[in-house]
Amino acid sequence: MKHYALTGGIGSGKSTVLAMFNKLGVPTFAADDSAKMAMEQDASIVAKIKELFGEASYIHGKLNRPFIAAQVFGDQEKLQQLNALVHPVARAAYTTWKHAQDAPYTMYEFPLVFELGEQDRFDGVILVLSPEASRIQRVKTRDGVTEADIRKRMMHQWTDEQKQPLTNMLIHNKTIEETTDQVRKLHLQLLQA
Repeated sequence: MKHYALTGGIGSGKSTVLAMFNKLGVPTFAADDSAKMAMEQDASIVAKIKELFGEASYIHGKLNRPFIAAQVFGDQEKLQQLNALVHPVARAAYTTWKHAQDAPYTMYEFPLVFELGEQDRFDGVILVLSPEASRIQRVKTRDGVTEADIRKRMMHQWTDEQKQPLTNMLIHNKTIEETTDQVRKLHLQLLQA
């Protein structure tokens, strides 16, 4: 069984592409979902986040995402502290999940695969590319944030130009039809790899 990482900048359409692979029967796992679960359900992580950022980190037991984003995007040290808490838990959850799979290959949505130097853990990395204006609009709609907030987050991710030389496969996410077609073709290739 082979294991692939799916990455791309904020708003590039990684989750949409992951869902397409899942619809084709590929076992899929999302690092962000695992991290969110840990930040809301793991008591020791919750306690450490409250210690780092204060009680305002949670509202009625749910992570106060806008508050946390405001704390970490603009403060590299706080972002690193948060990542150091959450990524080991997400990684362990993925490892457990991966060993329980039985398929020709799996797909792991991992936004920070390059930033964390984790690309060598996978049989290949697929990069989802999308025009910047489309990415910004998607995130504005999805998260209800300003363009300035989005650009702050983008500053903490590698650019597509930095990622491309390290990437094995590309998906250009412009229209849903074109993206669906690319995913189908790539799926057939990966089944034969």
